[in-house]
Amino acid sequence: MPFHPSHDRRRIATRRWLNRLAAVLTAAITATSMLLILVLAGGAVLDRVEQRQGFWAGFGMTFGFWGAGLAWPLFALVAGTMLALLALGAARTELQSARRRTALILGAVVLHGAWDRGLRPPAARMGEFLGTYVHGSVSVAPDMLIPCLDPADPLPRGMELSLSPRDTEVPVLAAIDLPDEGWHGSHPRNWPDSWSDSHGSQYWLVRVRGTLVGPGHYGRPPAMHYRLRVDSVLSVGPTRMFQDECGVYDPPPDWDR
Repeated sequence: MPFHPSHDRRRIATRRWLNRLAAVLTAAITATSMLLILVLAGGAVLDRVEQRQGFWAGFGMTFGFWGAGLAWPLFALVAGTMLALLALGAARTELQSARRRTALILGAVVLHGAWDRGLRPPAARMGEFLGTYVHGSVSVAPDMLIPCLDPADPLPRGMELSLSPRDTEVPVLAAIDLPDEGWHGSHPRNWPDSWSDSHGSQYWLVRVRGTLVGPGHYGRPPAMHYRLRVDSVLSVGPTRMFQDECGVYDPPPDWDR
């Protein structure tokens, strides 16, 4: 078979391109793993800072609180780049190196840590949802729903912002984007008068049909566990003091005790 210099040039060019691709994947695994480590560390630090000031408080708020929304995208990026690098190394053994194996080990350790903290891929649930709708909160955006949970089939909370046991006392929250015109002619400004708190947030008991996506970190700041895409509002009712998210009335506390 005659020798063609162009064939050799193509092989060299292909080898260089594959080496560059492997180097890019290795750098991507390392960078995204480090970012995910910062998010996990920020969540752990956030609850251990007694005074919400100083470097560690800023670190925890930046990565553990505001950065929590990046947790699952970073997890997916680390896993995807690891799979691509593994496939490339299996196809071309000359692309394997100690540095790339170290990056794969780092990625595997970080993914295990995130999974152990409760990070899970978001899932979609379609159906009807009952709960307390909170409109106009000054501290979070967008609006949110506190869903009425079935004790026999609770919604998974996903990765918590910190490791404190008291975080489990925070109710499951779902972010809801309210269109300017509302849903099929139903808008909170047209709903019956209901209870509102000192910040002006209003509360209604609602039953809606839609799609619940999560767990994850949604909203601004990303402190809500789910995102609810509402298709239609089935019913709306006013809430009263000392009612839970399902509308069950609890006796008022005995302030004299």
